[in-house]
Amino acid sequence: MGSPVSTVIANLYMKEFEERAIATVTYKPKIWKQYVDDTFTILDKDYVDGFLQHLNSQQPTIHFTMEIEKDHTIPFLDTSVSRDSNGLLTTSVYRKPTHTDQYLAYDSHHPQSVKRGIVKCLYDRAKHLTSKPSSISEEKKRLSSVLVSNGYPSSFVRKVTKTTRPTANKEPTQEFKSTVVLPYMKGVSEVLRRCLQQQGVRTVFKSDNS
Repeated sequence: MGSPVSTVIANLYMKEFEERAIATVTYKPKIWKQYVDDTFTILDKDYVDGFLQHLNSQQPTIHFTMEIEKDHTIPFLDTSVSRDSNGLLTTSVYRKPTHTDQYLAYDSHHPQSVKRGIVKCLYDRAKHLTSKPSSISEEKKRLSSVLVSNGYPSSFVRKVTKTTRPTANKEPTQEFKSTVVLPYMKGVSEVLRRCLQQQGVRTVFKSDNS
């Protein structure tokens, strides 16, 4: 711990650890997906306990825990994976039971670009994590309601999430000769950015700790 290479070494070791454990088990999982210290596994239910014991017998200092699907659904990272009667898997956005739907308030002292980024990030997550088109529509409606409750105007949300078609005659991107990072001050920073942009200076704003 403390060394810059610690994370890399830990990931390399766990990759080798998992490959060795799976190669030596009698009943191999149908699917094994790993991200950092979380894994998503599909295995016949009769072999689940034995597989967990096999993993924990590889190295005394490495202990795996297990969460089993409930009502044909299980969360993995930010995704909720569900299994229908035909065995097909569908995905949607997962929220913890403690999730409060609170995001950066629209009237907070932050640049508009930060607020646009929050809206875009939430909608992009819904698009990429949800597999059913009908579920995507429901998720977007939910996000719209949640954002409005956080003070975001409906017109602002619609403008940020509006799909624009790429134009053939796209204007060339402005090239800046330098960049400056300044504290954000509402009402002043926007004017300052326009003035500096005319001089070929890109302006990046940062918000102070609240």
